[in-house]
Amino acid sequence: MDIPIQYPWYRRVFPHRLTDLTSLAEPLTDWPLFWSFPWIRPSLMSWLNWSDNGHGEMITKKDSYVIYLDVKHFSPDELSVSVSDEFITIHAKHEDRQDNHGFVSREFLRKYRLPAAVSVADVTSSLSVDGVLTITVPRPSSGTEHTIPISYEDGTQKQKM
Repeated sequence: MDIPIQYPWYRRVFPHRLTDLTSLAEPLTDWPLFWSFPWIRPSLMSWLNWSDNGHGEMITKKDSYVIYLDVKHFSPDELSVSVSDEFITIHAKHEDRQDNHGFVSREFLRKYRLPAAVSVADVTSSLSVDGVLTITVPRPSSGTEHTIPISYEDGTQKQKM
């Protein structure tokens, strides 16, 4: 007598009886096959809601560099942004606070390297109502274009018009 062997994941995805469909009420993340798809990895899913887990992002725009950083767990007086040498430093710290699970204290320090020739005096920062810190660094303006004369081997110089 041959007994057909089925893998547990096969029984979940392709049930034999209607009562086996109750497993569809489980969250998709409990299915073993769910994580086998490369485009649904936990790292990708956590990236999709970066603002909920304290991540930051740096975007290069045409005229500026913009840093977005989630600091919703800190009040404005617990944050500091400073520029020294070639780094922007963001520091935040708060002592013990009570939350839903007990007491928690947080501290972080994040540094971003500034590109060369950036005007430090023009760096601005703002904190939104939903707790996203935005730091804007204007890109250095490109200088005026200069035409360089080309000297030829006979010693003369010709200017290209």
